[in-house]
Amino acid sequence: MSLDRLAPVREEARELAERFAASGYRIYLVGGIVRDAMRNRPLDTAFDLDLTTDAQPEAVKSILEEWADTLWTQGERFGTIGARRGDRRVEITTHRTERYLPDSRKPEVAFADAIEADLSRRDFTINAMAVELPDGGLVDPFDGASDLEAGRLRTPLDPEETFSDDPLRMLRAARFLAQFDLTVEVNLVDAMRAMADRLSIVASERIRDELDRLLALDDPGPGFELLFKAGLGERVLGPVGDGHAALALLRKVGHDPVVRLAALLADAGTPADVRSALSERRATTEVSRAVFAVLKAARRAVEQPPQSIVELRRWVIDADAHLHQALMLATALGARGSLTSEVAALMQSEPDLCGPPVLDGEEIMGLLELEPGPAVGAAVEELRRHRLEFGPLTPVEARAHLLKWRSS
Repeated sequence: MSLDRLAPVREEARELAERFAASGYRIYLVGGIVRDAMRNRPLDTAFDLDLTTDAQPEAVKSILEEWADTLWTQGERFGTIGARRGDRRVEITTHRTERYLPDSRKPEVAFADAIEADLSRRDFTINAMAVELPDGGLVDPFDGASDLEAGRLRTPLDPEETFSDDPLRMLRAARFLAQFDLTVEVNLVDAMRAMADRLSIVASERIRDELDRLLALDDPGPGFELLFKAGLGERVLGPVGDGHAALALLRKVGHDPVVRLAALLADAGTPADVRSALSERRATTEVSRAVFAVLKAARRAVEQPPQSIVELRRWVIDADAHLHQALMLATALGARGSLTSEVAALMQSEPDLCGPPVLDGEEIMGLLELEPGPAVGAAVEELRRHRLEFGPLTPVEARAHLLKWRSS
């Protein structure tokens, strides 16, 4: 493991680091960029500079005002000053320790003088490493580099203390486990199980965002397996039913986060129950609606599989924008193996099926001499019924059918 990949970062931050040094302060690079450098991962040129210092916020502001193009101080009471220079975003935080009081959703912050105290309150040892700028070495008081090399996930302090400080870290444990192919020790799992109730102080939006990050990984399975093992699955997702079955289904679907979430919740009641549970957990309206639509269509494909071309057309139209997602989940749930090819053949022969109607409302009103109202809706529905039953219509055929329908 080497810090050579950080050479461009050191050089870019040199002027800023020298300004801090000239004022009698030390400054360190922290965060995922250090961890990824230790893993020999390529440096993303769009990185943010995440720094920590022994300077107090007032001193940080004074130094940055002469260096940065833009400065913001919304996080000042938590010790964080933000800045931008050119295209680079910088956040500098005074060394601190923080903890959550038993019933508080906001941390109690205390500033510290030593980098080691700051690192002790980080979530995991692999994230509790720092590099002194511009030319200093690695600061690794909790052997994060060794844990990274060994593929081991540990907390800097006792895991119950670390999770008590910020219970969301239990969800981060699941994400890092899956993201970096790590293993966890028994005491970490036991601490997650013991501290499960502490998740109640975490805002639902923070839990939702962490869940979204886990769902977006290449293979989130090990992370969700840890959550279920520690008794956190239902706290995060809602009533999932059989956790083992949910994990098995998750492994059968692709990489789409909506389909993955629908798979995990496939045994959690009706689609409406699932949408309600997601709403309670502050899932976005877009995600709730998508999961509802995918679950509804997939279950229908399994429980009431389309037996005719008319039923297949109706299933495709009802699935609408979520057709391919519904097919993925339906296949995993046990829908007939030919359904995907049947849908593909239908869409190839009838590409207009999910497109706009052959006649729009204005054309129908002009043809039938109607004013806006229920009669127009009835005509649109009649065209839809005829299209489902008999297949594509040209505009000429559609007009002729509507005139005949009106006369009858």
